[in-house]
Amino acid sequence: MRYDLIVAGAGSSGICAALAAARLGEKVLLIDKNAFPGGTNTASMVCPLMGFHSGKRQIVKGIAQEIIDNLKKRNATLGHVEDPIGEVATVTPIEPSQLRFVYFDLLSKESNIDILFNTFISDVGIKNNKIENLTIVNKSGTSKVSANYFIDATGDGDVAALCKIPFDTGRSSDSLSQPMTLVFKIGNVDFKKIREYIRNKPEQFVCDDSGKIDKYLAVSGYFDLVKKAKDNDDFDIPRDRVLFFQGINPSEIFVNTTRVIRKSGLSAEDLTEATIEAYRQIDILMEFFKKYVPGFENSYVVEVANQIGVRESRRFHCMDTLTLEDIYEEREKQDSIAVCAYPIDIHDPNGSELTWIKTSASFAYDIPYGVMVPNKYENILITGRCISSQHEAQASLRITPTMMAVGQAAGSAAHVAIKDKCSYKDVDVAKVQKILRKNGAVVSKKDV
Repeated sequence: MRYDLIVAGAGSSGICAALAAARLGEKVLLIDKNAFPGGTNTASMVCPLMGFHSGKRQIVKGIAQEIIDNLKKRNATLGHVEDPIGEVATVTPIEPSQLRFVYFDLLSKESNIDILFNTFISDVGIKNNKIENLTIVNKSGTSKVSANYFIDATGDGDVAALCKIPFDTGRSSDSLSQPMTLVFKIGNVDFKKIREYIRNKPEQFVCDDSGKIDKYLAVSGYFDLVKKAKDNDDFDIPRDRVLFFQGINPSEIFVNTTRVIRKSGLSAEDLTEATIEAYRQIDILMEFFKKYVPGFENSYVVEVANQIGVRESRRFHCMDTLTLEDIYEEREKQDSIAVCAYPIDIHDPNGSELTWIKTSASFAYDIPYGVMVPNKYENILITGRCISSQHEAQASLRITPTMMAVGQAAGSAAHVAIKDKCSYKDVDVAKVQKILRKNGAVVSKKDV
């Protein structure tokens, strides 16, 4: 069977791309290496989601908001709540295990989507400057799947790399990427003791308003206790703080504190070594919590993510590139297809610091269509965190809500290309924008 569109990668961006195209009438094949959809949010338990709002304005809607609405029906999200840390306007806590159910439900309702999980892509077939097919490997063996158009939503740009589309990795000075983190969930945590410690020592935390922690507990700090533990040789993780977030279930938190530096998400060996190191760090952190942090005396590990989270790998060269200046100057773009309100948030690729650029409450910038369109080949579009951007810009746009919005735009652009029988380069972006607006998405800053 030949499909209208093949979407490689069923993470947040790929799912939104597949749903958008299928709902517009295209026959879609969705492929993913995992046994379930959701990518980093489900497999790596990356939560809460950040970046739905710029101040009081909601700048990510469409399919992304539909997903949150479905989570609400399952009591699997607290909705959009004010961020106590102050990094963004709102955060959206979710239960990753329930997000899998939401994605399965949404995908199963679309008769135009076929799915292949537990499937890897090993090669591409190219003819006359177009991709003809993908070679896939799974339990059924090796086979080929064909389509007229393709979207690479693998996060690492695995299909685009097989096509030898040029890319950059990491920061310009040494090509090191942001560190990897293995998220884990802790249960039986005493929130009352934690809130009391924060109020007694506010200088030890990054906190926009300590009153907000009564509604939702998000913690970036314990600088004093981390230093004390390091002085006692009880903390050898390259971190200057502890970072964790309240879960959906009572007395549970998601810990985003393991940090594995100087490893590449493009290397099987590095990923293996990083995972082993991250598990060692979880042991260190649990000992630290119990010994030093009030409220963790009777806590225990509930769950560890299936796979380590990779913040950054490839960034491909496309028709347009999102720059540091685009973000600083909050630039509007005529061919905008999504909006981002997340600041530049860089985890030191070679150290312990976390650097984020404080922005105004109304901060937002447009993401142009051209960052998804490679200069090479006519029928492949790239979505997800590997779209064309500078290292610093990628540290802003990589978040889930933004990637959901970009994914919906990619699926809508594929529909326009299919109907107009044109290359992705020649897509009429105004048509894409019209479709997105009709389907509830926010296209540019001017829309909100």
